[in-house]
Amino acid sequence: MDSPQLRNVTWSWLLAFLAVADAGSVTGASRQLGLTPAAVSRTLRLLEDRLGQQLFNRVGRSLALNPQGARLQAAVRSACDTVDRGLTALSDDPFAGPLRVASLGVLTEHFVVPALITLQRKHPALVPEHMNIGGTEANVALTRGQLDLAFHYEALSAEALVTERIGDTTMSVYCGRDHALFHKAKVTRADVLAQPFSVPQTGASGRAMDGWPVDVPRKVGMRVTLLRSNLQVALAGGLLTVLPDVSAAPHVKAKQLRRLSFSTLPKIDVFVSYPASIDRRGSVLALVDAVRALLSTARRS
Repeated sequence: MDSPQLRNVTWSWLLAFLAVADAGSVTGASRQLGLTPAAVSRTLRLLEDRLGQQLFNRVGRSLALNPQGARLQAAVRSACDTVDRGLTALSDDPFAGPLRVASLGVLTEHFVVPALITLQRKHPALVPEHMNIGGTEANVALTRGQLDLAFHYEALSAEALVTERIGDTTMSVYCGRDHALFHKAKVTRADVLAQPFSVPQTGASGRAMDGWPVDVPRKVGMRVTLLRSNLQVALAGGLLTVLPDVSAAPHVKAKQLRRLSFSTLPKIDVFVSYPASIDRRGSVLALVDAVRALLSTARRS
């Protein structure tokens, strides 16, 4: 399709296409758009006719994006995000509109979501949109304009992104009540290293996500995808785990977990990434400051 034809594709057609792509069906998209299924089907047919190619593989009543449709979906979503940011920039309220944020696991539960809740209470016009994804995936979304900022554990870099270290979290070795070391009067380093651990995934840097030193071998009794899954493993009592102290603290207080002395565990750095071109006034800067403050408070407690 040449450029004049592209310019003749109306915005409403593209929005209808995006709704179908997100819903996976004409019926779902029609409910979202407040139109009849027939009207949505006709719009989709007009768009495909104008483009000269199909955008979906039709399987029964379901529609699955083909490669051409997936590319168009990404472009239309990016355009919608750009329009949203432009409308927000025109507002007198720098805290109005969507704020798209990504984080994962412990960062989400103890720092990012609490900070978002506090920020939204202060600024009711703010609409936080949170995604639970890791640093590598988040950086891709940031470069595509699908996110405003992301919090993660590794200083990953990408073109046109700024990454800042905003704090750290402390980690310790823990065992549950049913573990052999829970009631042992004195637990040595050798005792700890003799026991199997539940180990989380390895990050992009090659380091385990619980911060375990690469030069200290340990027995592996289980592997989990998420660091926060180790909390359930620790409570079960069969394996040792390395947990953020902020996550373990209430369970230690309830005498469900015991912290074991192990001096070589480093703190885990926390980073935030955002596009270099982003307007850092208002909600973006305020959220970064709020998460930084929560990290600082947790470190002192």
